[in-house]
Amino acid sequence: MDDTSFTDIVVATDGSDPAAAAVDAAIGLAAGTGATLHACTVVNPFPTGQSLADIRKRREEADERVESIAARADATGVDAVATVREGVPADELLAYVDEVGAGMVVIGTHGRGGARRVLLGSVAETVVRTADVPVLVVHGDGVEGEWGSESRVLLATDGSDAVAPAERIGVDLAATLGARLTAVSAVDQARALTSAGGGVLTNETVESVKRALTTRATDAVDRALDRAEAVGVDADGEVIEGEPSRAVCRYARDSNADLLVVGTHGRTGVRRVVLGSVAERILRAADRPVLVVPATAGSLDEARANADTESEG
Repeated sequence: MDDTSFTDIVVATDGSDPAAAAVDAAIGLAAGTGATLHACTVVNPFPTGQSLADIRKRREEADERVESIAARADATGVDAVATVREGVPADELLAYVDEVGAGMVVIGTHGRGGARRVLLGSVAETVVRTADVPVLVVHGDGVEGEWGSESRVLLATDGSDAVAPAERIGVDLAATLGARLTAVSAVDQARALTSAGGGVLTNETVESVKRALTTRATDAVDRALDRAEAVGVDADGEVIEGEPSRAVCRYARDSNADLLVVGTHGRTGVRRVVLGSVAERILRAADRPVLVVPATAGSLDEARANADTESEG
């Protein structure tokens, strides 16, 4: 696999601490994959009470901020582009992602693990819900170390068709980084048994439900491991128990995973909770970066092929 053909990465920055953590992660990821980094700040001219001088000053500060990020990335050997746009932040950010054909967005979140609140003042929330490319959400604590062969990617899967893009991209990313991948699927026996039968359950029914859940989870993990084996990724897998978001976050902490990869069940552009709320709960509870992959996203190999086609045209 050719690392240098990894698609471009756009990192959103507004000068806040969470944005700084996102920049750290984005530079490290670009360095580890050979991607070009686009540092993007959006100046919103619409809030009331701003004079033209205020907007001009904010624009100058934004220019300095993205130029500084680009210079820092260049110093680490990462090709970088600095961009400032004006308008509604989430809309302009997504428009820029589309214009440059980026395959990933990196954005910070203000919330600590478990906080029931919108992400990054609703900007990250909107981006996660509506982007048609993977979004890496970085918590304020940032990322320790570099992305590379020592990294560990944790892929959460339920085996559904909607999560297949997350499996492909998680495996592709691990292959590009030379990282180890662990695939997990959570079995929520308590919830399944509560909703099964609508009444008192026999021992036979309980065992039947447990077998079905375990089989489905095992098949999901095996599918991901087959993908990994096909491209030479060092991988292992495990079926875990418990409410999915809690079980996955706990496993990520216990295994010291560097990155969590989850898929969404929602269609692109639909303002709705993602992954039946599981991915959203993971985003709010995780204490490490989470790569959210929309159900409509293609693999990184597909992104590379599209980029090659565009360059030839």
